[in-house]
Amino acid sequence: MTRTAGDALGAAIRAHAETILRGHDDVRTAAARAPGAPDDAPDAVHDARVAVRRLRATLRVFRDGTAPEPGTVGALTWWVRTLGAARDAEVRRTGLAELAAGLERPSPEVLAGLATLDGALVAADAAARAEVTAALASARCRDLTARLDALVTAPPLTDRSGEAAATTLRPAVVRELGRVGRHAGPVAAWRGPGTGDRPPPDVVHRLRKAVRRARYAAEVLATSGDRATDRWADDVVARHRELQDLLGTVHDADVLRATLAALREPRTAAAVDACERLGDDRAAQALAAAAAAVR
Repeated sequence: MTRTAGDALGAAIRAHAETILRGHDDVRTAAARAPGAPDDAPDAVHDARVAVRRLRATLRVFRDGTAPEPGTVGALTWWVRTLGAARDAEVRRTGLAELAAGLERPSPEVLAGLATLDGALVAADAAARAEVTAALASARCRDLTARLDALVTAPPLTDRSGEAAATTLRPAVVRELGRVGRHAGPVAAWRGPGTGDRPPPDVVHRLRKAVRRARYAAEVLATSGDRATDRWADDVVARHRELQDLLGTVHDADVLRATLAALREPRTAAAVDACERLGDDRAAQALAAAAAAVR
């Protein structure tokens, strides 16, 4: 059964807002957890951040069909950045552990340096989680909660919401695919390790954000109820999910590399060098796969 744009957008807005609201308690628990302690909700921060990004993308991409209250997108951006600091800290610690496990016969100097680096990342993780805890108790979070409650109760739809979702929402997805294409050039032109410098991290990151937004937009369109449209949108989602994962691997490696470089000092130099070599190899492999996917 075909759906209206309002049906598809309203369902997406409600679902994402409810996920964010339900996640507050899990995020609070995760933020209060001591480093190394058992975690009953290991993906709480990640899940909350993804829900915020999906909701924000829905409101931004389908701007012809939604009319959020002024300040709502800004409130979501504040929350996703707050969560992002904590999630990035988690990813850096995990990334360092994975690199350490991949090193072949590390020397005592490297092992000692890895322990020092991990200690610094633990401290950064604790600081980021403390910021999340403080944010949850803030007036800004209370304002965000009120806005989310309003989105659940009455998704902000425009007069176009009564039109068919398949025809009304598809142009916005096509527009996002165009953004992906405009950002893909430098990555597509790279032919892999040994063929020149990799595209700069900011270039890769911009493509990743465009890919993510196109995927989230296509997820909404895929609920249109029109079989042909839904199949097309599902294909967009599948292709962009895989590409997003590859670019995410590169981005995480680039962020970790910059973090370790900032922590480089005599005690950690050997460990940083070893991690950079292995991390760069893994990032290059992922980027080569991404480049092939966007050609």
